[in-house]
Amino acid sequence: MKTIYYTLALLFFISVTILAQKGKWQDEEMKAKFEQLEKIKIIETLEMDEETTLRFFARKSEHQKQQEEIQEKIRSRIDNLEVIFKSERVATVDEIKANINEINALSNQLEKNRTDFINSLSDILSYEQIAKLLVFERKFKDEIRRLIMKERRPPPPDQE
Repeated sequence: MKTIYYTLALLFFISVTILAQKGKWQDEEMKAKFEQLEKIKIIETLEMDEETTLRFFARKSEHQKQQEEIQEKIRSRIDNLEVIFKSERVATVDEIKANINEINALSNQLEKNRTDFINSLSDILSYEQIAKLLVFERKFKDEIRRLIMKERRPPPPDQE
């Protein structure tokens, strides 16, 4: 257990250091570090054994892959709308409506996929662990968002 705490602390400090070094790390590298931190914190929060951990992350990985595919389709539809508007081509209402409907359908599919994933965890995790996971995910995302926003704020002007 001490090893997990030390690893967690080390990853946290590495992550904070990465955030402090603007421009030195690419987004993908930072994303990978945060994913590692998230995995460690999930294992700790849910108190999972090795077998449960492997099964959980295999399923989570598959879920994330599906979510990314759906999000890519949504981005593609939005890019399509952007191209239409930037080209100054007159788009038909039906064409725009079809894109909007597809984006809405994909967004619904994204949410359904998330719900199905959470429901599918009952054979791996207890309901208490699933509840802890939901709370953890919200707090973790909020903390990451807070750190990113803090990093983006311009430094206050020096008052002399």
